Amino acid sequence: MRRGKRNWPKRLRPANRMEGKLLIVFLFLIILPIGILSYISAERYSNSIENNTITYASQLTDKMMDKLDDYLQDMKKISIIPSYLDEIKEGLKMSNRYYGGEAAGGGTAIPDSTTILPSEQQQSIDIQKKIGSSIYFLNNIKSGTNTIYLFDNNGHVYYAAKNLSIRSDLQTVYAEWNKRASAAFGTPVLVSTQEVSQPVVGKKYVFTVVREIIDSSNYETLGMIAVDANIGVIENIVKDLDSTTQGTTLIVDQEGKVIYDSEMKYVAQSLPRSDLLAMADGQQGSFHSTQNGQRVLTIYKQSETTGWRVLITIPESHLQKDAVRTRNFTVLIALVIMSFALLISLVIAFAITRPLRSLVKLMKEVQSGNMDVVFPVVRRDEAGLVGSAFNRMIDRIKTLISDIYAIEQRKKEAELQSLQHQINPHFIYNTLESIRMTAVLNDDSEVGDMAELLGKLLRYSIHAGTDIVPIRREWEHLTMYIELLNYRYGANRFELELPPEETTGELQVMKLLFQPIVENAVYHGFDEAKGHMRIAIECRFEGTDVLFVVRDDGVGMGEGELQRLSASLKEPPEQWDGRGIGLRNIHERLRLRYGEKYGLTVQSEQGSGTSVIVRFPNKTNS
Repeated sequence: MRRGKRNWPKRLRPANRMEGKLLIVFLFLIILPIGILSYISAERYSNSIENNTITYASQLTDKMMDKLDDYLQDMKKISIIPSYLDEIKEGLKMSNRYYGGEAAGGGTAIPDSTTILPSEQQQSIDIQKKIGSSIYFLNNIKSGTNTIYLFDNNGHVYYAAKNLSIRSDLQTVYAEWNKRASAAFGTPVLVSTQEVSQPVVGKKYVFTVVREIIDSSNYETLGMIAVDANIGVIENIVKDLDSTTQGTTLIVDQEGKVIYDSEMKYVAQSLPRSDLLAMADGQQGSFHSTQNGQRVLTIYKQSETTGWRVLITIPESHLQKDAVRTRNFTVLIALVIMSFALLISLVIAFAITRPLRSLVKLMKEVQSGNMDVVFPVVRRDEAGLVGSAFNRMIDRIKTLISDIYAIEQRKKEAELQSLQHQINPHFIYNTLESIRMTAVLNDDSEVGDMAELLGKLLRYSIHAGTDIVPIRREWEHLTMYIELLNYRYGANRFELELPPEETTGELQVMKLLFQPIVENAVYHGFDEAKGHMRIAIECRFEGTDVLFVVRDDGVGMGEGELQRLSASLKEPPEQWDGRGIGLRNIHERLRLRYGEKYGLTVQSEQGSGTSVIVRFPNKTNS
């Protein structure tokens, strides 16, 4: 089938302008909005679940803390009852007298005509009866209390066994309890969870409220009460919270000791992870952390009553389970839509950029030097307009190249004519040689030597060839120049010190690099009163750079003059006024050859001489 121009109906013709094509592309550029929208939706849903969980868990924590605080308040209220029960007070007074030695020393025993026991033994039984009946009453005030212990001032304990749960470590813990109760001066003291072993029931965990028993009539300390509560009280309050959050609960006191742990790993121990308490800063809040390689959300709250801190840890996998499912579904749908949009965008973009790619290919041909290219203009859209402009530009470039070539040819012809009118350098060399020979014939060796030195200097300066020379040739040229100066101004007025040969080695430098610097030092820094000048050249290496420091002991420069000289080094050549042109010429040559970071730096002080620092890369032979 013969391919030719296709006659499209007017309503189906492709857009002739680039705006129409770009509009189609922009309509399909929904990939980024969909991606952002999907991400924001998933994040907001995830954050919403987390915030709702935090709010709900905080509410449950508040209720749990209220129940726990109420229970502890009831324990503290129980601890104050003995101060108002006459039987307990009288019994403790009798116990203090009996075990304090008053009965043995003649104290009065309780009269009982029916007993046949000795008076001291009978008195001990009477004390136990008087106090024991009240202890039974105290034990049954609050459900969950384990055992109530009453101690007189001598440490003798009274209790009523409840479910055979009497502690076996009373003698061990009494000293600590008594110390803390005494320091509280009659106020209740909450003792954190302790692990106790009991002969019948085995190991248990209890927390305790201790308090001094003070006679309300005369404020006399009669003894101490200790109210033990089983940790099961807290467990009953917490288990509903754990079942709701699917997490674990940890309760610690202000010293970091674990009151309760859902997993029963650290109860009655110091919390091994101090970083958890450090992150739980403030009265309440939440934070994310990693435990056992699993990301978790921790919600914490501190009781204003007890100072205990509750930390609820919820695995993020459980917390974000619904969010992850929704996010995955959203991402899947978004990927399907974006893939379709990407496919359409690629097809349209390829159709639009095809003429541009052809134009780029032609530009590369022009870049390689081929100017005989033409862009085929098919349509009069933006790509066609650019192609037409490209063709006109190529034609204009060809014209300009032809014009420039003609101009350069005329410039070369003018330069050749100018050179023909210049003095032939060989004429200067021959004339200087004739002067030298005449001075020798007339026995004037000094004039002959000066003429010979000047001839060598001119040959080195004017001789055509490479601009890069070995450092030794520069030293030879500089030595001849100093020698010529000493002929002119008088012997030994100028002294030159060069760096050692092992430092410079086979270094390659720009031709005529140092002579203009030395010349500038002689003509602007020589002190006539002193009558002598020492010029020392130092060479050192800094990284990949070579530094030469040309230092003289001349008159130096003031701050203003030094600033003007430094500023003049930065001026373009067309603004040079003829002063200091030698230094500026070297500076400009170094920058043109090696880059803007290289060149000359001048340092000077009035009366202390001048130093010119020459910097260039250590690859001068490249």
